[in-house]
Amino acid sequence: MKETMLIAVDCGKYSTKAIGKYQGNTYTTTFRTKMQQVSRLGVDIQPNSYHVEYYGNEYLLGDMVSEDYSDFSLNKASRIHQLAIYTAITQLLQKAKASINVDIRLGVNVPITTYKDSIQKENFKQMVEKRGHTIHLMVNGNAYSIELSDVTLAFEGMGEIYAKTDEYKNKNTIVVDIGGLNTTFCTFKGIQPLINTMVVSDLGMNVLKGIIGKVINERYGMTVSSDDLEQVLRRGYFASKGEIYEDSKVMIEEMKLAHLQQIIQFAKSRGYTFNMSDIQFVGGGALTLRRYIKQEFPSAVILDNPQYSNCLSFLKILEIKNG
Repeated sequence: MKETMLIAVDCGKYSTKAIGKYQGNTYTTTFRTKMQQVSRLGVDIQPNSYHVEYYGNEYLLGDMVSEDYSDFSLNKASRIHQLAIYTAITQLLQKAKASINVDIRLGVNVPITTYKDSIQKENFKQMVEKRGHTIHLMVNGNAYSIELSDVTLAFEGMGEIYAKTDEYKNKNTIVVDIGGLNTTFCTFKGIQPLINTMVVSDLGMNVLKGIIGKVINERYGMTVSSDDLEQVLRRGYFASKGEIYEDSKVMIEEMKLAHLQQIIQFAKSRGYTFNMSDIQFVGGGALTLRRYIKQEFPSAVILDNPQYSNCLSFLKILEIKNG
C-alpha cells in the first residue's frame, strides 16, 4: 500500500507557499511567483530559485527572476501557476525524503471568482491534474514524476478558519486577505462561508507599488523599475545614487495608509459594515500594512504568519477528506 503525503499549496501572484505532511512531520517551502523562459541556462542557481525543464522548455522561477516577470493576469489557469505548483510539490518531496511511489493528495487555491464558477473550476482542476497523466519535470537537475489524481480546490481568503475550527465555529468572522494582485473579502458564519460576501478587489500590493512609482517619478523626476519598487516598499524609503531621500519615508507611509483606506472603502461599497464580527487580516500585504490596520481596526487579528494561514486551512481540509 502506498504511503500518502498531504500537500497544500497557496500559489499567489506575489509568492507561492506550500506545506506538506508526511509520516507525521510537517515541511514548508516558499518562493516568489516569478518566471521567465530561458535557454541553455548556465549560471549557478541561487537559493529560492529553480531551473525547471518541462516538456522541452526551460524556465527560471523565483528570486533570480526580475520583478518585470511578475504575473499580473487575473487568471490562474496559466503556465506560471502550473509550474509554481509543481515546483512547490517537488521541493516538499525533497525535504521530506518521500518515497518515489508516494501517493500525493493535493489541495490548491483558486480565486473566489473561479471557485464560484463550475466550468472555470473544472478547467483549473484538469490543468493541475494534467488530465490524469503523469507529470514529468526536472527541477535544479533532479528528475521528478508526479501523479495528481485527486486535487482538492479551496478558495482564497479563508485564513485560518478551517485550521482552527473549534476556535471559530461559534463566531462570525470577516477575513480580509491582502495579496499581491487582489484583496479578497469573505464573511464566515461559524465555519460556513457566506457566498454573497465573497468579493474580490484588485487592490493588492502591486497597485500600491504602482502608485508609489508614479509619485516618485512626479516628485523627483526619476523613473523607477519594478525591482526598485519592490525594494522601496520593503525598506520604506527611496534612494538614488546612494542618497536616501528623507522626505520619501513620510510619503510612503502616507500612501500605505491611503491604500488601506481604499481597501476599506471598497469593502463598504460591497455591503461590509465591519459590525458584529471578528476581523482577521491575512496575506503578505497584512504585514506591510500592519501599522495602519492596527490603527483602523485596533481589535483586528493579524496572524503571526499570515502568508501561511490559507495553507494551514487547506491542509486541514485535506486531513479531514483523507482521514
